[in-house]
Formats: sequence, C-alpha cells, structure tokens
Amino acid sequence: MQIEYPGEQMTKEGSGVLDGPLVRAIFDSFPSGIVVQGTDGKIVAANPAAEKTLGLALAQMLGVTSVDPGWRALHADGSPFPGEDHPAMVALRGGHAVRDVVMGVYNPTTNAYTWINVNAIPIRDAATGSVQGVYSAFEDITRQQQAERALRDKDAEFRMAVQTSSDGFWIVDATGKILEVNEAYCKQSGYSRDELLTLGIADLDYFEKSEEVASRMQRIVQNGAERFVSFHRAKDQRRWPVEVVASYSPTEGGRFYCFIKDQTEQHSSAELIWHQANFDRLTDLPGRALFFDRLSQECSAARRNGRQVALLFADLDAFKPVNDLYGHDAGDVVLQTIASRWLSCVRGKDTVARLGGDEFAIIVGDLDGPHEAAAIAAKIIASLKAEIALPHNRTCSVGVSLGIAMYPTNAVEMDSLLSAADKAMYACKARGKNSFCLSDVVAGKSSHSADWMAFNDSHLVGVAEIDAQHRQLVRMVNDINDDISVNAEQPLIDRLFDGLMKFTIHHFQTEHRFMLEYHYPGTTAHDLEHGKLTAELRQIIQKLGNEGDLLVLQKIKDWLVTHIRNSDKALGRFLNEKGVH
Repeated sequence: MQIEYPGEQMTKEGSGVLDGPLVRAIFDSFPSGIVVQGTDGKIVAANPAAEKTLGLALAQMLGVTSVDPGWRALHADGSPFPGEDHPAMVALRGGHAVRDVVMGVYNPTTNAYTWINVNAIPIRDAATGSVQGVYSAFEDITRQQQAERALRDKDAEFRMAVQTSSDGFWIVDATGKILEVNEAYCKQSGYSRDELLTLGIADLDYFEKSEEVASRMQRIVQNGAERFVSFHRAKDQRRWPVEVVASYSPTEGGRFYCFIKDQTEQHSSAELIWHQANFDRLTDLPGRALFFDRLSQECSAARRNGRQVALLFADLDAFKPVNDLYGHDAGDVVLQTIASRWLSCVRGKDTVARLGGDEFAIIVGDLDGPHEAAAIAAKIIASLKAEIALPHNRTCSVGVSLGIAMYPTNAVEMDSLLSAADKAMYACKARGKNSFCLSDVVAGKSSHSADWMAFNDSHLVGVAEIDAQHRQLVRMVNDINDDISVNAEQPLIDRLFDGLMKFTIHHFQTEHRFMLEYHYPGTTAHDLEHGKLTAELRQIIQKLGNEGDLLVLQKIKDWLVTHIRNSDKALGRFLNEKGVH
C-alpha cells in the first residue's frame, strides 16, 4: 500500500485493501496526534490533531528534526528532555517501537508546556523490512498530569502536615501492625521510629489486648471512622492519656490512619475538676457526693459477701468556742488536724468524709459485727485527747460524739442507715458527749421498705388515674428495695428496673393524653420535663454496677418524689378545675 507524503515516498506493510485517499482521510481525522519522520529524522507529515496539540502549523514542522534547538521539551520530573532522546529518534536508531513515554512539549500558542504520552513506531519496507521512517502517535495528557501533580502536591502537603503536626500519627495495617509514624508520636512515646515500626497497637495501648484491638478495628471498618479515648504505654512504661481519631481505607489490603492527641494536660485538668467537685477543699476529705457513692459501694459489696458495714456519724464537741475565741482560721486548723488524725485510725480502704461544718462521717466496710465498729470509734475518740496546736502558740481541745449504724442490722436503705446513725449520734450527745452510741434500730421494723417510700395524701394530685399510677411507681420502687434487701439475683433486679423504666414511660404517656385532651397550657414545658426525666432515669439505671444498687435506688426515690411535687401538682390542679378527678 503506497502512502505519499510531501517530500518523500515511503512504503508501509499492508494488505492493499485501503487506497491512498482513504488512508489520508483516516490520518487527517484521527483524534490522536500523529507526526511522521523520515530516516533522517525530518518531519514529513503531521495530522491536524498534532498541529493542535503542539501549537504549530504543519508548515512550521515540515523538515524539522526532533533535535532541532527550536524544540523545548521536559521530562515528567521537570528536567530537560534532549532531542536525541525523543522516542522517534530512539525508534529510528534502534529499529524498535518505543512506547508510553511521557514528555512535556512547549506550545507557543498557549505559552505553556503540553504534556503528551508518545508511542514511536518504525515504518518498515514491506519487501525488505528495512526502516523507512517512523511515526509518532501521541495523546494530550496535560489535564491528567496536572491532576496527578496536584495529588502529589497534596500528598506532599499532607505528609509535611503530618510530620510537623504536634499530634501523633500512625498508619496501621489490617493486623494492627504500625507501618508509619510521625516524629510527634516518637517524642510522645519515647520510642524511635525504627522501634515503633516493629510494634503493633496492642503493644502500645495500655488497656486493650489483641482481641480487643481486633474488635475495635472491625468497628472502624464497618463505620468508616471512630473517635475514642485510651491510654498509651510509653517506652519508660509510664502511661499517658490520648484521644484517637481513626479512619479506614480499603486500599492496599486495608489501612488505618490514626491521629493521636496527647490528653495529659486535659486529663490533669479533668482530674482536678473532679477532685474539686468531690473532695472538701479544706481537709481534702471526700465530700457529700463521693461519700454517698462509697457508702453505696460498700453496702452492695457487703450484701454480696455476707458482711457488714459500719456508718459512723461524728459531730465535734466544743468546736464552736474555738471559732468564737480564736477565729475561723484557728477553726480551719482544728478541722485539718482532726482529718489527719482520723485517717490514721482507719484502714486505707475505709472512708473519712466531711459532710459540712463540723460534721464528719466514717465508712468502715467488710466487718464481722458492731464490736469492730466500736473499737474504731474508741480509737477516733482517743485521737482527740491530745491538744491541737493553733496559730500564735495557742492550743485547744475538742471532743466528738459518734453515732454508729450497721448495715444490714440497723437498716438496708441508705437514707434509713443515715437516719439511724444520726439518731444514735444525738442520743450520744444527750448522754454526755465525747463518746459513741450504737443504733438500736432494727431493720425490717422501723425501716421496712413499705415505710421507706410511702405514698400519702401529700403526694395526691387529685386525678384518680394519675394517682393510681404514682402509687404503682412507688410500689415498684419498694419491690426493688425488698429484693435488694434479701440479696435477690442481679438478673431479677435488672428486670425490675427495666419494668420501672417501661411503666414510667407509660405514665408519662397518660399525662400527655390528659394534657392534649384538656388543652393544658403548659403541655410543651411538661413534655420537655418528661423527656428530661426519662433521660435522667435511664442514666440512673445504667449506672447499676458502677454506683451500687442502693445509691441508684436512692436517686430514683428522690427523682420520683421531685417529679410528683414539682411537675404533677400543677397539672392536677388544672385538670381538677376542668372537672377531672
């Protein structure tokens, strides 16, 4: 098949099916650029696509070789691309095709480099097989190059950001092995990069074992990302708090990208805030909230283990004259000294708490009986025999009256236990002060569950259906208290709490029905209060096992009484005015 080009005649192997004009039409309409060069390397033909891509007219290209100094070309890395290395020249010299060469060619029309992917193919004589020239076919890949360069630039920026970040960074494979780590994490952990690349998550997470790591990784795969807090183990074995934001990509068999923020400062601040909220600032003893939590924990443990707990209520004797005579600064010194002395009278696991003013409470768990509590009370009284040194070389003496109540002998509910200890303490003061008195209350007689949370006329709202549901809620709370008192199995107690939650929701739905039917003006606010109370009750119940059953039950009792008095009384009055009883 003969193809005639300006300035030279060449033969290309073919079947003779296509004639010259058809080949020329295909050549001119082909979407890729095509440039044909003779054996001397001079351009003898170029199609319109080549003219557009290169920014040159055919007349400007004819007779020019690839080594002409007028050509300006670049390698993909931006370095100069010599003309003798042009794919067409290499194909001519070697007699073989040169494929997929990326190069940038200066385009005078756009005054910029056009990036092309070039394939240079030798043209051979059909009869002899000798090389008669070369044609180069190329596509404009400028947009692709720009996109790839932008990705590389973004990748470089990301890597720079990761390496210069103050937060730690990991890349982890699907097995939990660390593949990459930044300098910040090296500094935080004390490990070198090489050391970290030999470790996995389970080696560095203080709490999580291999199976826990696998479970968390599976959740991240399913959800795409997860934020969580943990503790990491440093090289020197210290532990430090971290917040981790982990995301997953399925590329390369699965990769996890983890940003790790050191939470040491925030953790210290949170611990300080918690300490300030739960400990007395003057004596550094547990305050009222922490006292109730620890009392609940001790009573729950005693119920499970068949042991007893002593609650000692302490009220100082002759403390007011110290404040009156020497001032409050002297009173503060007395309280601090007493706290220190009493801590030395109990075990490390026991609790000495300041409830306010000159009132203290002491929790002693895991006891056989009241004789052990009496021995501790005697030590506490004896610790105050020595005078207390005050500022300005002054001294004073104070005493203490102690009331002791035993769980479960004297009470099986927290508020009943507190009441028994409080009554014993006042009996002690009436008897002569600076001594202790054991409660004579018997659990199950004066502290029965039916009396513990009573429903009386003061709780009535005047609407029969609502009052009946309030009575049922009270019965349910008392039933739970009964089962806790007799050491019922935890699954039963959990079911009772669940039933209480469901009936509470039913009760709120009943009230909502009344409010809609009679157009109660406070419906929105009342419904919002119901939503808040439901959330609070759910949170209280969820703390089962963390705070102890007794504290949870006490909170529910307080919650229910507050709900009736603050929310339902006004609704009851409105409904009564509408004739609803």
